[in-house]
Amino acid sequence: MKFLYLLSVVFHVAAGCSLSADYPIVIRGHKGGSVLFPCSCSDLNTKPQKFTWEIHRNGHQIEVLNDEHYRGRLQLFNHISPANLSLFISDLREEDWGSYRCSNEKENRDITLYIKDCELVKKTGVEDVIGFTGESVVLPCVCTGLQDKPKSVKWEFIGISPIQEIYPKQTGRYRNRVKLEEDVERT
Repeated sequence: MKFLYLLSVVFHVAAGCSLSADYPIVIRGHKGGSVLFPCSCSDLNTKPQKFTWEIHRNGHQIEVLNDEHYRGRLQLFNHISPANLSLFISDLREEDWGSYRCSNEKENRDITLYIKDCELVKKTGVEDVIGFTGESVVLPCVCTGLQDKPKSVKWEFIGISPIQEIYPKQTGRYRNRVKLEEDVERT
């Protein structure tokens, strides 16, 4: 009986870590947000002898864990659970998009990351906003994803010719009178 137990332990160690979920994974993140790339040994009692996370960028495989680009933004979970090789990336940047690979000594798993940008909520027709002289108004403009942030914002007044830029350049009668709701929340 003792022999069978030792044989199974030796076989278990020799088999090593077999990665779970062998299908490609697509993950969508947003700028400034975070993502979790799942990767683990199918047997949670195994520990890989070696594993890496790489990204394919500019025709080269780059080891993510040692790349300056990711400094201070990565977290691994294998110190808590040795079979959990998942990678957490915070403070996502536009240039983080790409094909990532979790690899151990025998196999690998591929994950594609897309970084979403702000897509405006589309409304049909013109939206009427009523304001009174001397009062403030809020003009609605919202991203479809509430956590998405636009690269830039520009508001223009097209009621008269020529078109006047209202934000960020505050021209004409709109000078020092316009704030984004995001700006108002910070003050």
